[in-house]
Amino acid sequence: MSEKVTLSDLRNAIEDINKNVMRERGNGEASNADVLSRVKALKAKEIEHLTPQLVNIALTKLYNEVSNRKGPKALNDAGIDLFGNYRSIPKSITLIKGKKKDTSKVTFQEADLWIKAHNTKTDDKKNEEFKRLVEDCRPFKQSDDDSLEIAMKRKIEAEELGHTGLRS
Repeated sequence: MSEKVTLSDLRNAIEDINKNVMRERGNGEASNADVLSRVKALKAKEIEHLTPQLVNIALTKLYNEVSNRKGPKALNDAGIDLFGNYRSIPKSITLIKGKKKDTSKVTFQEADLWIKAHNTKTDDKKNEEFKRLVEDCRPFKQSDDDSLEIAMKRKIEAEELGHTGLRS
């Protein structure tokens, strides 16, 4: 392996190996285990060279999965469940590629940008609760710097006092 191997080279090799395994099986099927076993056997040196990048990709994928998990509770520092009336609120949202923020700490502008970026038919249904949360909190926003957490605290306080309208 005198020339420098890239992730693109490995992707192409995996694609070729997958095609070969499917063709050999005769039915167009190939299990992940079968393909990856052959990739490891045939491309061991390339994998060894790319291991730091592959580990970074895997860890980033795991981090994204954990960040996108929907949490049943968003507890603030006082242990109060701020978003208890909403299902499936992501624990954090991606602001820009490679940068996430705790959902309770996002501003309305950040939340609106996230909603706009995820406004597709496939995302629409799964993000309904987040949209509802943002809209329910919006009347309690007093400044552009207010986070969802701050607005929700105001909303909860107003409901406890029996007020449903805006606070001045």
